[in-house]
Amino acid sequence: MSVTISSQAATTDSAAVTWDSFRVLLEDQRADCLRQREMALAETATSMPDAVAMSRVATLLRTVEEIDAALDRIDTGTYGRCVHCGSAIPVERLEFRPFAAGCVSCQQHER
Repeated sequence: MSVTISSQAATTDSAAVTWDSFRVLLEDQRADCLRQREMALAETATSMPDAVAMSRVATLLRTVEEIDAALDRIDTGTYGRCVHCGSAIPVERLEFRPFAAGCVSCQQHER
């Protein structure tokens, strides 16, 4: 995945980063989650209610919601910033979890 970064580091100025590659990644992940959710819903419709399948459906829906929120942050120009403290989220974290809303520190405190 390629990310365009200006002369300043991404952790210093997230506005300097072009998030196009992350948008594509998020849209691909969203489509995949929706496909998986539809398959899980089909499984629950053809058999007795399965707690594991229902949990999977709920988890996939939460992931789609997180992806939608990340896409909204790209649109509003706040993507790459922690929604809790406002500090920059390292590009490496976003590469691993592109819909991450918080920095590692804030996510650990949230648990």
